[in-house]
Amino acid sequence: MDSGTIITVLTGLGGVVGGFFGGKRLAVSTAVDVVDLLQAAVEQLQADKEAKDRELVELRARILVLEELVTQKADVEAVRVEVGGVRQVVDRIAEKVGA
Repeated sequence: MDSGTIITVLTGLGGVVGGFFGGKRLAVSTAVDVVDLLQAAVEQLQADKEAKDRELVELRARILVLEELVTQKADVEAVRVEVGGVRQVVDRIAEKVGA
């Protein structure tokens, strides 16, 4: 083999080796970027979950308040009915007494 052929082969081989290691470096860089993006996505999902958990706690507290209000309204309605019955008795007594 002459020196031109050896230089050509070595140049080609050098290009292949350089491309191989350059490709590996690019692949590693891409993998690191993907990991960083996934980590950011996980952090965002955790923040969203925490916000939804806080909102859920607030909503449950509101539900408890509403349930208490409904119970109180039912109690007030029952008292109103009882007062109406007492009023009828008082009115009948008043009629009999002549007041």
